[in-house]
Amino acid sequence: MPTYDWPLIQQRSGDSIESLVATLLRREYTDARQVNPSQGDGGIDILRSTPDGLEIWQVKGFTTAMTDSQFRQVKKSWDRFVEEHVTPGKHRIVRYHLVTPWTPTEERIVLFDELTADASFPCQWDSDAFIAGLADRCPETMQRFVHGEGVLEQFISQKAMLASSPVERGESLTMLDAIETRQDALDAIRDTVSENYRIEHGTRTAANAHEVPLPADDDPAVYHRMTYLGDARWKYESVVPRSADAAEIDPITLNTEFLAAPGTPEHDAVRAWSEWGIPFQDAHVRTTTVGGPFSDDEPVESTVSFIERGRDDAPPLYLRCITSDGESRFRLPLIVTARTVGAHTGWLRLIADTAERALNFELRFKQGEDADARAQMGNVDGRNPEAVRDELETLLRISEGDVISVETGNGQSLIRAHGTVLPTALEAIHLPVAQHLVQLQAHTAAVLVMPSIEETTDGQFRYLSLLASIYGGTAHRWNWTEVTLQVPEDAAEAARIKEVAVSAAAGGHTIVKVEAPVFQLGNRTYMIDHPLASTAHSVQLEPGIDPATLHPGDTFRLIPGADAGVTTAKIVDWTPGSITFD
Repeated sequence: MPTYDWPLIQQRSGDSIESLVATLLRREYTDARQVNPSQGDGGIDILRSTPDGLEIWQVKGFTTAMTDSQFRQVKKSWDRFVEEHVTPGKHRIVRYHLVTPWTPTEERIVLFDELTADASFPCQWDSDAFIAGLADRCPETMQRFVHGEGVLEQFISQKAMLASSPVERGESLTMLDAIETRQDALDAIRDTVSENYRIEHGTRTAANAHEVPLPADDDPAVYHRMTYLGDARWKYESVVPRSADAAEIDPITLNTEFLAAPGTPEHDAVRAWSEWGIPFQDAHVRTTTVGGPFSDDEPVESTVSFIERGRDDAPPLYLRCITSDGESRFRLPLIVTARTVGAHTGWLRLIADTAERALNFELRFKQGEDADARAQMGNVDGRNPEAVRDELETLLRISEGDVISVETGNGQSLIRAHGTVLPTALEAIHLPVAQHLVQLQAHTAAVLVMPSIEETTDGQFRYLSLLASIYGGTAHRWNWTEVTLQVPEDAAEAARIKEVAVSAAAGGHTIVKVEAPVFQLGNRTYMIDHPLASTAHSVQLEPGIDPATLHPGDTFRLIPGADAGVTTAKIVDWTPGSITFD
């Protein structure tokens, strides 16, 4: 006796039984794929790739005793399958299934066995019991097929009632257990929404309130909907295909109408994305999601952003300099940091840096046209000064008559330029900063790195150059005007300060300041361990001050004597730890 009244089910349902069996098989085997009939099934309705070969299902929706004409259809499908797919060395078939809701008689099984007798792989006829077993494991699918959307709504109402009922507490059920029971009921409701997709959900906490916790590159979901909950927390709902061909059977598209007015920065940003794939943020749009469980009935106005995801498939590129004599001056590797493609044009845009970020290139390629290149100073912030110095010295070897090209790993030139002139700042600022930091590194234990050149002020650059000159062995001569001292409360310290005043009044004292220099470049702070000594050439006490009358809290000034000069130089024969600073 059949487990389902298939003729009645076929009469009630608006879908074919073939469609039901295909859906159940794809639910049972997530790697199964439904063959598109419009492309010609070749005797195959469902196929599944396994490590040993292909498993094939041919589905016939025969619900009553099979007639001779229907068996001829089975034979025709088998012959077409053998002709198109059973080719030695092409595809290995591990099993073939004929599936019908009607359970075959012994006579029909004998005919089927004779039909498939020459096959080198197992062939079997699956019928009512097989389909019923699949249906038992997917009750919501079977309920929808047999009774339509009405019973599905009843099923959802039952689950929703359980999910919304009060959370009971007792000795045998903890609060978390009760909540979990209701969550399971909600999950069951979600699982009925789509035959082709399931909805995974939960919450994620971002690093900050302004950051959206994006999914990983290998996330299997094809659509994500996120809702901000506050406190950097997001609710996510992710649409995951149930089978490999889910997106073909029920494709998800996002129809988007951009609302930015022509001539506005927003419109220009959208156009740059359309032509070159350049990411943009918060463009005003009207969208409609078509297909999948989140399909919209009406358009929704919102904002949309396109971001660039990191990728590791960028081609290796090189910067080559060729002299006017045809000799290669150098070939430096380039690091591709961005690769975008125009959404509507297919135009390619590459952003590449030299290895130490000294130069940055933007390359744009249009089909059938010459490539366009733009070069500018890169961002060396945080890089090793010695490596930056070496790279800059290499780049600055470029002369006006040289040919510069960007080429692929096999030497194919993407773009060539003659008479290239590098930015003057590379030689005037970038290179000296790198050289000075390399020189100062020998005088400190801290690891010095390159600053942001854009954030480095002229004053900071001049002081760096001065330090490099001093540590290079050239003492710095400058003038001073006065030093103000205060008599301390401590008796011993007060006596020492008074001695300074007495010595200065007698013209027999000088001032020496010893310090470990601390300086800024942009937003970075640097300290040099090797101390400097600044010595005033002559010192005197300001007129009208009697050292004997000085008391704690009093102040007095020391001023230059005959020579207002000061000499600053590095301390000779210094070793780490030989001088300490309070």
